[in-house]
Amino acid sequence: MLRIISIFSALAIAAVLQGCAISNPSLKYGFVPAEKIAPAPVVRKIVVMKPLDIRGHAGTTPVMKAYIPFYPFVREIREPEAFTYDWNAYRFDYEKDFAELVAMDLAASGIASNVMVSTETKNIQSVINSKNPPDYIIKLSLNRLDWQRKFTMYGISILGYLPQACGAPDEYGFSYLKFSAEILDAKGNPIANKTFSAIESQNGWIYYFTGFLRALTRAYTQVSPDLRSFVADSVSSPR
Repeated sequence: MLRIISIFSALAIAAVLQGCAISNPSLKYGFVPAEKIAPAPVVRKIVVMKPLDIRGHAGTTPVMKAYIPFYPFVREIREPEAFTYDWNAYRFDYEKDFAELVAMDLAASGIASNVMVSTETKNIQSVINSKNPPDYIIKLSLNRLDWQRKFTMYGISILGYLPQACGAPDEYGFSYLKFSAEILDAKGNPIANKTFSAIESQNGWIYYFTGFLRALTRAYTQVSPDLRSFVADSVSSPR
């Protein structure tokens, strides 16, 4: 019996190491923009600003409770900033990554000839007064960008690694995306504002723990058509 447990423990460790060996995360990974919605560009240039993070950070149950025998699961909230790796000094700039995701989508939509990303979150004037100012600015705010999950050791403490090493999930949950987009004209005057939200289910495994980022990307894909239409209508309407 001890030998069997040792074998499964080795499998669990190998699976965890495999998960730790993943490349740097990105919300853009695997995202395929839809086709153009405009036969010709409506405007010359749009700048997407780095989003302002206005998320709330709810408390979570300590994960170690899941290792208590007969304890079914613990509730936890995972957020993109958790992907900070000490071993290679990598820090996931999820705000910039999200802005790049939006810009990538809008560029593919054909609404503008040029869609750029700004590192600014609040300083509109620096964008307006740049050498090549945009026709429109999109100011983003992040309301939710997280994974509400239930982490489980199946009530059998460390022996829970046995089914997990064989492919059973160790986490069950949903990824939540909610953000607002405010469109400003070339002078920085607000002309439209809208909030977008979506939910995607996603489980996690000890050898694959970035699945909730893929779920957030899928959630963005849900709202992409609505965002594209909102931007197109806002910049096409006469002012």
